[in-house]
Amino acid sequence: MDQKILIKLKNKQDFLENRESDKIEKEYTGEFYKKKQKYYLSYNEDSEGINGAKTILKIDPAAERVLLMRQEPAEMKQDFKIGKKIRGYFSTGYGSIKTAVKTNQLKINIKEKSGEIKIKYQLYLGEELSSKHSLKLNYKHLD
Repeated sequence: MDQKILIKLKNKQDFLENRESDKIEKEYTGEFYKKKQKYYLSYNEDSEGINGAKTILKIDPAAERVLLMRQEPAEMKQDFKIGKKIRGYFSTGYGSIKTAVKTNQLKINIKEKSGEIKIKYQLYLGEELSSKHSLKLNYKHLD
């Protein structure tokens, strides 16, 4: 059964090339559900250039893995597993970029009514390390 949830997302990005940082804080209304021992969070993006794109997080606590998938208009796939560098991609109307993420920290605390996911990772564009990220996502059931 799908539950309506409030998602609070915080992402700190440290760009290596110009030593700049960027902080993103967003709130979304989405859905939470469980299917085959995995949990799913889904919501629609509202950022410039990706407005309306559906984002799904597939959370597998047993495997200590989080898969982030975004649909068009800015299709993306990022796969997080501690200590692993896993290839993904980011597509826009201008073309597709090969990416990879190396996950340094992954904490999953999933419950039916609320939960939190914390991920610290490095983002590679092509083969080059581009940025370091600290992502925190909280959700809670809307009554």
